[in-house]
This record gives sequence, structure tokens and C-alpha cells, in this order.
Amino acid sequence: MWKVVGCSVIGTSHTKAALPCQDYCDYWQCHLANERALLIGISDGAGSATHAHIGSRQTVSRLMQEAASSGRRVAEITVDDVTAWLRATLEYLGEVAEEQHVERGELACTALLAILGERAAVFAQIGDGAWVARRQGLVEVVTWPLTGEYANQTKFITSPDALQCLQFKKCEGPLDGVGGFTDGVQSLALRYADKTAHGPFFEPMFTGLKCCEDSTSLKGPLMAFLSSEVVNERTDDDKTLVIAHRCSGGICGDAVC
Repeated sequence: MWKVVGCSVIGTSHTKAALPCQDYCDYWQCHLANERALLIGISDGAGSATHAHIGSRQTVSRLMQEAASSGRRVAEITVDDVTAWLRATLEYLGEVAEEQHVERGELACTALLAILGERAAVFAQIGDGAWVARRQGLVEVVTWPLTGEYANQTKFITSPDALQCLQFKKCEGPLDGVGGFTDGVQSLALRYADKTAHGPFFEPMFTGLKCCEDSTSLKGPLMAFLSSEVVNERTDDDKTLVIAHRCSGGICGDAVC
């Protein structure tokens, strides 16, 4: 199974403006068709959306519920399956918007989903942020941030053409580790010149997670790192980072569904 740690921390710009953190993440250990799996959901609320902090939380929750109830083994999951889960999530956001008395666009957020099985993994993404995977000691980019004409533009699950902008990737064979993050971490985690992952950023985290007995003990240090001055000098945005490392035997991590 997997050891996993992750968190979302507020950016300095939102602190100064007295706004809530618009990022959100969650992760569950569960079984899909009798196969042990880890689900990871990540979302970054649109800065221009008034209820983005609600949209990101509700998107992650519903999308992971859709995936967990699919009944498919990881290797059998298709892009059509993920598209259906996203449509169901979008419909649910419409209900949430009605409850909040706002337009659905006020819940705008990105959507990142990873489903890690015993012999395969599936990654999906709408918007910026990215997924990376570690296999045989090498950290590789799985998805890449989707940006628009300007650097701060991207697509959201509520965008009219969101499903046409879906990134879907299936990795066959076991992975050693996985990392997922929002755009607040991109400048630290990615090398834009050659579109690769910045290995020195991830390796200490994978090593620390591999060696620890209780992954929950790493959440505090991770939050402290993402809130540190050295990181805030690079970005004033909210930041989310989830790191998972495969472990042998038993249930590792924070939650079981």
C-alpha cells in the first residue's frame, strides 16, 4: 500500500486580503473491485470566484466519491469513466451553487485526481498544477500545467470547454511514488525550460516518507515548509502538495474508506 502526506496552506496574498485558503486536498486508502488503491484529490479555487474555497472542497469530495464507487479495477479505468465522474461532479456543483445562491461559475476551481493501484495508476487533470511519478528512482512529469494566453490563466471544471481540456494518463506497472500539487508549488517542483520534474525538490520528501513510521507526523513539517519564508519569497499564492510513497504490506496512511 501507500504512505501519504499532504496539506493545503494559505498564501500571503490571501492572508493580507483576509480571504480564505482556496486550495483543498484529500486522500483515501480504499478497495476498488477488491484491489487496494489510494485516491488523491487536489483542487485550486479560482481567485476571481467568490465561492472558490467551497468549490475546491466540494469538487475534491464529490470526484473522489465518484471514483471510489466506480467498482472498476485501476487498470480498467478509461478516460470515458473519468469524464463521467467529472460530469457528475459538475452537476453536483450546480446543486451546491443553488444552495449558496450564486452562479456555478462562482465555484470555479481546478480538478486533479490520482488513483494508485497495485499494478497501475490513473491520473486526470483540468487546469494547472501537475502530477509527477517516481519509478525506479526517477521522478517524471505525468501531467503539465494548462495555462492560457497569460501566465495566470487556466481552465476550471466550470469552464464551458473543461472536459475537452482534460488531461488523462494511465501508467502501467507499479510506481515507487507520486506527487501532486497546485500552481502555488509549480515554480519549486517543475523545470519549465525542459518540462521536467525538479528531482532535488521531491527526493528528500520521498525519502522522508519512506523512512518514517507514521506519515501523519510529517504533516506539521510539510505545512511549515509550505508556509516558510523561502517558499513565500517564490509565490504569494495558496499552496497544496501531496506526496505518496509505496510501502510493503498493511494499510499505511491517514484514512481508509
